[in-house]
Amino acid sequence: MIKETVRKIEPEIYLVYRRLHENPEPGMEEYETSRFLRRRIEAGNLADELLAVGETGLLAVLRGKRRDGAVLLRGDMDALRIQEDEGHDPRSRREGLMHACGHDAHAAMLFGALLVLGEYRDSLETDIYFYFQPGEELLVGAELLLDSGLVPWESVGAVAAAHIIPDLYAGEVGLTTGPMLAGADHFTVVVQGRGGHGAHPHTTVDPVVAAASIIMALQTLTAREVSALDTAVVSVCSVHSDGRALNVIPDRVTLGGTIRTLLPETRSFLRERFPALVESAAAVHRAEAQVEYEEGPPPFVNDQALAIRAIRVLGELLGPDSVKTEGVVTMGAEDFAYIRARRPGIFMRVGCRTPGSAFTPIHSGRLTVDRAALATGTTALAGVALDFTR
Repeated sequence: MIKETVRKIEPEIYLVYRRLHENPEPGMEEYETSRFLRRRIEAGNLADELLAVGETGLLAVLRGKRRDGAVLLRGDMDALRIQEDEGHDPRSRREGLMHACGHDAHAAMLFGALLVLGEYRDSLETDIYFYFQPGEELLVGAELLLDSGLVPWESVGAVAAAHIIPDLYAGEVGLTTGPMLAGADHFTVVVQGRGGHGAHPHTTVDPVVAAASIIMALQTLTAREVSALDTAVVSVCSVHSDGRALNVIPDRVTLGGTIRTLLPETRSFLRERFPALVESAAAVHRAEAQVEYEEGPPPFVNDQALAIRAIRVLGELLGPDSVKTEGVVTMGAEDFAYIRARRPGIFMRVGCRTPGSAFTPIHSGRLTVDRAALATGTTALAGVALDFTR
């Protein structure tokens, strides 16, 4: 029944996707997006309750026979400040703004899942929540729901979300029974030296050389201190000094970057090891290093039992060859991991690449989403949610 319903409502799902794609809004500014979705949900009487989450988030609820064992589905809806390539159809109408991470597709798929599961409205065993989330790119939207008090989390038995991925083709869905997304922490390191003339480096404590030594030393964290069977990434993405002249050694250099890990224990280890390595590398050059370390979203590890159920359901709905369990893990991070940390859950990847077409990466103006991905994502969300309510 799910596949037939999705086939019937696919034009409406695409209409929602096209409307959102053409009118992108950045994180926590999704006012028109929220109003558009609210009007469509209210006009169709699609939810038993429709609640505001902050200024732009929406929480639609279908009530079941009981409160315990509820399921929560999430679709984010914020865009990025990226200029879309010419020639796309649909294409953003707003200069410098684009749904370059597929959140328009996610919101449309969640809307589709609401339509599909509404067909089971009179027979649902338990509640289903549909969270149209703002501010994912800012990593604040998930915690906005957690802090809202609108969801009785002790009654939620499973949470699920889906994200498009151009590594897979439209019609395919990927997930694993273990880690799916990395935890992403950020650091800032201020290397303090003593500047002077570039012709007389022996009279200085050169923070540039010390910073270079720190950058190289950090690579040993993953190369020599993390198991080759584990995965971690340390990236220094920003290097700035307080000097501008080409013949002056500056007083300080500031480094910034990210540390990404798939396992919670690896994350904890690197969190503890990082400051000691940085400070010792600076000390070799008689410099000092001040470290600021900020924890971001934790690793997203799929609940094994739920993932096994989801793989079975998706195989039945889409065909076993359409369900991929290899090559779908990414070192990208997601703030939905904050919700997963509260309750058991899964994260699915929905292929969006047109067969035979070129790869178009997310977070770029080149990203395209094959229309067939919308039906696949809707089927996946609705299918696993219905199974998880039983």
